[in-house]
Amino acid sequence: MPRAIFREENSELFAACWQDYLKAHPASPYYLLTVLDYFLAYSRGLVVDKSFVLLHGEEVVACVFLPIEENNGRRSISIGQSFAPSPLFLDRKNLAQEVMTVVERLAQENGVKKIMFRIDVLQQERYPYNFLLRHDFLDASLLAYLVNCENPGMRRNHERAVRKIQSNPEFTILVMDKQHKDYEIHEEYRRLHHRAAGKVTRPKGTFDLQYRMLEEGNAILVGLRYRERFIAFTYFVFYQQGAISFSAADDPEFNNLPLYHVINAEALNYLKEKGIKYMDMGQPLTTSLQLFYYPDEKQKNIALFKTGFGGKFVQDLRGVKYLSRQAFRQDIDFFSKEYEKTIIQ
Repeated sequence: MPRAIFREENSELFAACWQDYLKAHPASPYYLLTVLDYFLAYSRGLVVDKSFVLLHGEEVVACVFLPIEENNGRRSISIGQSFAPSPLFLDRKNLAQEVMTVVERLAQENGVKKIMFRIDVLQQERYPYNFLLRHDFLDASLLAYLVNCENPGMRRNHERAVRKIQSNPEFTILVMDKQHKDYEIHEEYRRLHHRAAGKVTRPKGTFDLQYRMLEEGNAILVGLRYRERFIAFTYFVFYQQGAISFSAADDPEFNNLPLYHVINAEALNYLKEKGIKYMDMGQPLTTSLQLFYYPDEKQKNIALFKTGFGGKFVQDLRGVKYLSRQAFRQDIDFFSKEYEKTIIQ
C-alpha cells in the first residue's frame, strides 16, 4: 500500500528517506536537502512546504519537493515565483501518474492556481524528454548549457582573459572546500554580495546554508583576491557526477576586468579532480524572450560569457499547469504584451 511521508509532519523520517533515495539512485545537487533548504529560505512568499517522499512498502520510490508560495494573493507550486525542481521517481509503470495525482490533490487542497516544475538538466539520461507534457503541463522550456568538466576548454578570448589575471602576481585565487573552510572569508563573500547588489538582497540564513553545503563536502567557494582584498567570488555546488554554478558576487570597482574567467577555470580543474562530468551554468542562458523568461541586455551578455567554456547546449525542460483560468489569462496577457514589443512591425 503506497504511503506518503510529509516533511512538515515528520521531518526526521522524511530526511532519512530522502537521503536513502539519493544514495541509492542517480541525482544531482539540485536535490540535496541543504540546497532545497536554501531555496526555501530564499523564498519571499513561502506559505508552506508540502514536500514528501512516497513509499511502496518500505522502499522509497519518489521524492517530491513541493513548496507553495503566494504572490499578489495567488498561490503556486514554485520557488522564487519560478520553476521548482520536478519530482524524482523510479522508472516504474504508472508511478509518474501516481506522483502527479498526489501533487495535484495537494495543490487543490491548498488553493494553488498553477504548478511550475523544472526537470533536472543534469539527469538527461534519466529524463530525456519533457515528461510533464504527459500530465497536461504546458511546455515552457528554455536552453541550458552544460560545461564539460572532464575535458575543460574555452574560447580563445576566454583563454586570454585567464592569462591576463594569472600573469599578474597581484592577483591570487583561493579555493575553499570542506578541508580548507574559513568562516571569516565566507563572511567577506556575504559582505561583497551585498556591496555588489547595493543592498541586502537575501537573509543571512541563506549564506549560512551555503556554508553548510561546503561543510558537508558538496560545495566550493572560489575567490579572486587583488593584493589583500577579495574582489570576486563564485559558489559551486556538486553531487555525484553533476555540479551547478550557484552564486556569484564581485566588487563594482573592478567590473572592467575579466574576473570570472579565471574563477571558472579554477573551479573546472577542481571539479575534474572530483570526478564531476558536467556543470549546469544555469540561467540566464537563453538569449530570446520566452514564456516566464524576459532577459535584458546584461543577462544576454552573461549568457554569451557562459557558453565560452567547452560544453553543449541541452533543453532546460520546464512545464506549467494551470488550475485557474484567471491565472492562465494573466500570465498569457503579460507574455503577449512583452513579446509584442520584440516584433519589428
